[in-house]
Amino acid sequence: MTIVNIRLRDDATGYEPTPDGEGAIPITVGGYHEDVDLDQLTPRARTLAEAIAQRPSRSAGDIWVEHEKPIRESIADWSNWYTEEEASQPERRPWRGWAAFPATSSMTAIEYLEREAQKIPANWHVLGATPQTPVPSKDEGAADRYLTRDQVLAYMRARGRDISVSTWSAYTSKKRRQAPPPDHHVGRTPQWKPETIDSFLAGTWKGATTDPAG
Repeated sequence: MTIVNIRLRDDATGYEPTPDGEGAIPITVGGYHEDVDLDQLTPRARTLAEAIAQRPSRSAGDIWVEHEKPIRESIADWSNWYTEEEASQPERRPWRGWAAFPATSSMTAIEYLEREAQKIPANWHVLGATPQTPVPSKDEGAADRYLTRDQVLAYMRARGRDISVSTWSAYTSKKRRQAPPPDHHVGRTPQWKPETIDSFLAGTWKGATTDPAG
């Protein structure tokens, strides 16, 4: 087990100084810290928990995310805003898309982190509590790039292919194999790589994807 002790549950909002001491940022107060086993989380939710653990308060406040492509590939008019050197790096932004997690909620911390992780767009990845402090999992080859089933459906919908949950389940079943089976599992949660879904959408998937954990 890999344990972090973080505070997610929230009854009120307070503030903590920014790292440079020049301002303040909102934090959760009135909740309590609890242990979370990172090994029970999907890769994206794990990086989210790691970023929270890096914050001085170890609570769900601002973290930083990073685009998967360099600025020159993700922003059409990049030359109006960035230098050549800057445009060769991925864009980074602060993110605070949290929904409240009341202390009285029956949801577990694992369930909460999984829910919040799915709100981060598929082509953005958790960087860390600050741009200078990447989460440990970032060195594991973009560990949060795997998509859950719901993220897969949203990913395909954004690319013009709207498939229902029941249809996707049927397509990916061992009996039909009309779509790629999962590339990975965390517990019972299936996950797919974006490039696997891209090959399915392009019609180039050959049915060769295997899942050692399946």
